[in-house]
Amino acid sequence: MYRNALVNYFDVKCGRFTGTWLRSYRREIATSSPRCTQSGANLFRFKLRNARTPDAVQSPRLTPQMVTSILRMNEATMDDNYGAVKGYETNSLQANKPIEDRLAHARLVHGSGTMYGVYDGHAGCACAQAVSDRLFSYVAVALADHYLLHKIREGKIDPTRDLLHQVEHADRLVNHDLAQLHKQSLVNFAVESLAIDSSDMTTKDGLVNAFLRLDRDITTEALPSNLGHAGMNYSCYLDTLSIAFSGAVGCVAFVDGIDLLVANVGDSQAVLGVHNDNRWEAVPLSKQHNSENPAEVDRLLRTHPNESSNIIRNRRLFGDLVPLRSFGDVRYKWTKNDLKHLLNTKQVPNSLISIYGDMLIPRNYRTPPYLDAEPEVIQHRLTPKDKFLVLATDGLWDCLSPDKVVQLVAGHMDGKQVLVNYQPQERATLSDIHGVLVQRQSSLMNRTLDTNVATHLLRSALGPDHGQVSAQLTLPESIVRFYRDDITIVVIYFDSEYIKDNASPIH
Repeated sequence: MYRNALVNYFDVKCGRFTGTWLRSYRREIATSSPRCTQSGANLFRFKLRNARTPDAVQSPRLTPQMVTSILRMNEATMDDNYGAVKGYETNSLQANKPIEDRLAHARLVHGSGTMYGVYDGHAGCACAQAVSDRLFSYVAVALADHYLLHKIREGKIDPTRDLLHQVEHADRLVNHDLAQLHKQSLVNFAVESLAIDSSDMTTKDGLVNAFLRLDRDITTEALPSNLGHAGMNYSCYLDTLSIAFSGAVGCVAFVDGIDLLVANVGDSQAVLGVHNDNRWEAVPLSKQHNSENPAEVDRLLRTHPNESSNIIRNRRLFGDLVPLRSFGDVRYKWTKNDLKHLLNTKQVPNSLISIYGDMLIPRNYRTPPYLDAEPEVIQHRLTPKDKFLVLATDGLWDCLSPDKVVQLVAGHMDGKQVLVNYQPQERATLSDIHGVLVQRQSSLMNRTLDTNVATHLLRSALGPDHGQVSAQLTLPESIVRFYRDDITIVVIYFDSEYIKDNASPIH
């Protein structure tokens, strides 16, 4: 029944979904799935028993063509050919509506650095959107020399437009007044940076300063005392509040020549695919900042030594928040007086804070801030053995291990390199031809349905077969988050020849 109903809405001719199809697709699932009638409590228990394994038999079935069209809706391929980077591929799949993940890619105008970032929002998408809009500009300012900083102070350079080649970016959702506020904050950062001796500053220092300064600005722009001051109007203030009370984690890769730096805040991850002696190795270039990382818990408890019994409950900060570092989330950063001020500010709609009930101020909230956005930066000198880097939000890593992800990307690379119309060289021996044909047969076995490797990873994360993937894609919006999170993936391919040519000689 489901298959026939869905096929009627599928636009076979153009190979994609029409708006009518998508609306009917969602409506069909929501009204027909027997699991939609369960209570919230039952849903929670159901999730614990069956997380990420929906019933492939009872779920609405999509045809293979429909599944592929859904998975490819957000994919992108870029042949960058810039320095050590040959190109990159991206994709994302929502579980939240709207999706709370974001991604961005940009190059420095005044420098050779290239940046790639994935951002995972929580409590809405506002903070992730703001960080994806703003962070790279903060990095550019943090790495700028005094000549550029003077130009910014004098108004001869617009730091929001003139410091970056914005290669890929989600649509900006910022209104004019908010954009002006963000620009002024960035100019202030540039002016204050002039007072700092940057002669010994490293790229790592610049990344750390940029992350921390952006989070400071997000936090202070939304303070209740700003309402009505500095020309901030009511609508603009509500936007800053929405950004600050939501939160986001982020993982950024910065490539400059053959130097790779990964700056991470939260629980997204970066994994390097290394080909060594005919074996693939997954090398982590980030550490997760959550309660599963003992060093991170110890860091938090050292900062708040008399609160060890209250801070981490049920593996979450105050029993609520999974990441132990993040942008925004001012509910865990502001002073208690600032939070009380907000509660008493009658101009703020109740809807913005009513979701917390009487828990806007967490219980046992004594010595804030309990969160920060200081990134942990891992630096790596690329070698010809380093073939690719995978950046992804935790939705991917919940489903696939780093080793599995590297094997999937490696297999996808092998499958794309199948020789077509093979012609042996004139002096090739039978042994040479046999070796090539054996390799060709192996590569043919690795050919996948998807030319985009990020789409290949998405498909693999959803399930081992078509039935499971179809079931994951037809889950009603009311329960899909019980099975999976938003997933955003960036796979960056490295140019081994460039790396080899630019490697420092060994003395």
